[in-house]
Amino acid sequence: MPHDHDEMFEADNATRAGRGPVDHPTMLSSCTHAASAEEAKYRVQYPNSIVRTSRIFALDPPAAEAMYAVTEDPWENTHFLTLLADSTIASETPAQDIPLCHPDGTATNLNTELTDADVVVLLATRNSSEAAAEIIACECFKRKIMCAGLALRRASSPQSISQVVSSMRKFTRVLVVTEDDDYIPAMLTALRA
Repeated sequence: MPHDHDEMFEADNATRAGRGPVDHPTMLSSCTHAASAEEAKYRVQYPNSIVRTSRIFALDPPAAEAMYAVTEDPWENTHFLTLLADSTIASETPAQDIPLCHPDGTATNLNTELTDADVVVLLATRNSSEAAAEIIACECFKRKIMCAGLALRRASSPQSISQVVSSMRKFTRVLVVTEDDDYIPAMLTALRA
């Protein structure tokens, strides 16, 4: 239905030289066209995001404790891993020699865990595992795997969390500091774990 006698549309025509009568409302946006039934047949009918293969590494016992609280949630293609307690790791330690285990205590190695991984998240509450973080992050870099860090602030001095942040900042693309363990599942969800 033409709207060329409507005052609003006539005013619009007057501001555009060489334009004829308007046969549609000027405020009709392309978004409205895209929402039409005719355009819907061109829409992709499946989600644009796929679940990623994720590896979550707890680098110290308090971080492992926080991680274990979310391991029972329904995560797809996600492995939760911890460094074995009392393990000493130096920056020259070969990647395959980092002592890792699953929550059930089964041993594994870094090369196996990073095969086909898309995302790695490092959890830490202290900087005692800086060498392990460096080795894991270097392996991620070589394999083009995104490496994120989550520094969990505990009831310790501000200097302690500052040391954790300083040690992880060198190795991660994304680094978040939080006091709330609920941020762990929120971050995993955001990373499509």
